Amino acid sequence: MDAQRITPGTQLIGTIPPALGYVPRDSLVLVTVEVAPGGREGVVGPSLRFDFGPLDVRDFTATAVRNCLEQVRTLTRADMIHPVVFSDPVARFHLDWDERDPAHDEELGFIDVVSDALRRLRVVLEDSGYRVQDALWAGCSATGGLRRPEMTERNVDLASAGPPQSGGGPGVAVAASFEDSVRLPEPDAGLRAAVEALRREAFTDGECADGLLAEALLLEARALMREEFLPPEDVLVPDPLAVLAVERLCDRGRDRDIIQLLLSGDHPDFDPWSLRDLAPGEFLGYARGILADGTAAAQAAGLSPHPPRQASLAESIEWLRRCAELVGAEARADVLALLAWFEWARGRMSFAQHYAECACEEQEDHRLAGMLRTAAGTGMPPRWLREL
Repeated sequence: MDAQRITPGTQLIGTIPPALGYVPRDSLVLVTVEVAPGGREGVVGPSLRFDFGPLDVRDFTATAVRNCLEQVRTLTRADMIHPVVFSDPVARFHLDWDERDPAHDEELGFIDVVSDALRRLRVVLEDSGYRVQDALWAGCSATGGLRRPEMTERNVDLASAGPPQSGGGPGVAVAASFEDSVRLPEPDAGLRAAVEALRREAFTDGECADGLLAEALLLEARALMREEFLPPEDVLVPDPLAVLAVERLCDRGRDRDIIQLLLSGDHPDFDPWSLRDLAPGEFLGYARGILADGTAAAQAAGLSPHPPRQASLAESIEWLRRCAELVGAEARADVLALLAWFEWARGRMSFAQHYAECACEEQEDHRLAGMLRTAAGTGMPPRWLREL
């Protein structure tokens, strides 16, 4: 998870949409912070999002509070928590603060319920040793402090409020909603026709795998640009032969792991310089040999302490999203499950759960998707995020 220096108050809210990838609604976001020596500044860590609409808040029982605490505890270096409520009713309450009738009775009651839920959560977190800051809010193109009208700022564009080094990574677009952020892009008709034409050709598995390797090297170059805060401006378009490779590799469960390790940009035996030295047709056999190593399995299961590179994950997710609408029906569940794994590897649990559920809709007994749905649903991160 990319780290970033923070500033106090409502400016912190601007870091949340880039970190999540979308502007949340009806949500409680706990921004975790590791405080630097001296306690004057800190570094933003992962942000944890929880449903916090009117029905969710009223059902915010001791069990829900414990769930928040357990998820915070998985982040071993977090020692400060900034609660932020994304809610239009909460925003309207503050925006109408100076009016004679500042809010409808129903919204006034909702504010009391929100305040009570946050108080109970704060007590539990502080009893566990965390420093909890006063709650902030965002909604209706405004931000502020809960029950602190002097902090209200209007006309805030939450989709572009974050600084360029925010936790979502350089160059990551912020969607207006979660639904917009997970909607798969519709492929160009010409690209779809090109993939269909290649299916009729007699390419070997090795030739297809070479196409995927070439695509991976392109994604690596784009990831390096992201890491230099120079995000690529051109639209990412999958190579048809690489799409065919995904179909072929997904046909064998173990070969699917090649996609996972190749595109995560972190396995020492899959570094670009070694891969460029391979002769045509050699990559598939080479990759299958790597998979026999137990460390590869540990990485795929999220047990490795070494994190994948965030920029590589971001590029690969966008590439797989575009592949999902191009692959044949028999590979669609696998691609969606891979998307779930890459989002889980980034710590974006809502995204991981969404794609895992989509994969299970395609194939009910999909093993990887089922495991990721459980892990994301319970907020269980991979080891490398627990040890940041």
